[in-house]
Amino acid sequence: MKVTIIVPVFNKELYVNSVLSNIADQTLADFECLVIDDGSTDMSGKICDAFAARDSRFQVFHIPNGGVSHARNLGLEKATGQYITFVDADDHIEPAYLQQLYADIENSKADMVIAGLQKFWKDGRPPVVVEVPYHGIKKITRLLPEFATVQRHTGIYGYGCAKLVRRELISDIRFSEWLHLAEDFEFYLRVYPRVKTVYFDDLCKYYYLQEADNSSAIVNSADIDYLAQLKVNLSYRSFLQNAGYYIEKNREIVDALIANYAFFSIFHCVREQIPAKVNEVHSLLIENDFRINGRGVLQLVILFCVQHDMKKSPQVIMKAYDTLRALKRRL
Repeated sequence: MKVTIIVPVFNKELYVNSVLSNIADQTLADFECLVIDDGSTDMSGKICDAFAARDSRFQVFHIPNGGVSHARNLGLEKATGQYITFVDADDHIEPAYLQQLYADIENSKADMVIAGLQKFWKDGRPPVVVEVPYHGIKKITRLLPEFATVQRHTGIYGYGCAKLVRRELISDIRFSEWLHLAEDFEFYLRVYPRVKTVYFDDLCKYYYLQEADNSSAIVNSADIDYLAQLKVNLSYRSFLQNAGYYIEKNREIVDALIANYAFFSIFHCVREQIPAKVNEVHSLLIENDFRINGRGVLQLVILFCVQHDMKKSPQVIMKAYDTLRALKRRL
């Protein structure tokens, strides 16, 4: 088996027949498609079953709802293909998508392929093309000096889709099921240390739907687990440190991300819970031997308190901040 395609599905009855049809029509026929029905309560599961009944290359697994990472992990457990790729149930791929990725990795002998993609919206707004930063095969050591800059501008290293990777490289790597945002990036941060070469393909054949119904990518700022995102970015820092490229622009960008998420962990916290949250953030920073610096007066003060484990002070400051904001609105 050449390629395993893993498709997590949760309440995607409006889209799933289309994407499965896209996969069935691929010019590369030697693949298995593992469809993980993640506890759908609409017609998604039945649509998938009907499709699999017509095409033996498709297998459907029905499981209780556990989130997209859990669904992908089951797919990784069941995969038998030489290469792995992920496709989301509400996206679209062109007929030559799989053939192009397979030709890229076979001809180049790279460890993985990263392709461009196109973001599109249901409301008809103009699509946005996310272009690859390089073309052809590159050693990972060539990518690392500008890794954080490229990631900040394109997000290309963190997309779960538009990639093909050798299964042997990720045989024991799984998605972190405690994460509900940036789980793709965190997963690949554990893959990249095993990668020696990457092939970049500028032929955009993956179409990534934004703000789809029931999309796991739609998250209100108030619902973000900032402490979890702080952990992801501390892992980001560790990845660059271990590779020897936690320097210059990489360091500047990642340090700013860590500072922001540390601050937001307090800023967006329920005020009564701030002392406990300060202790959690402080412990993470100590554990990772990270001295934090903020930007702006409020961030500087809060992060100074966090750095020195001053649990009560941030609570007093944030309550005063709330009062001042409320007074300002009344004026």
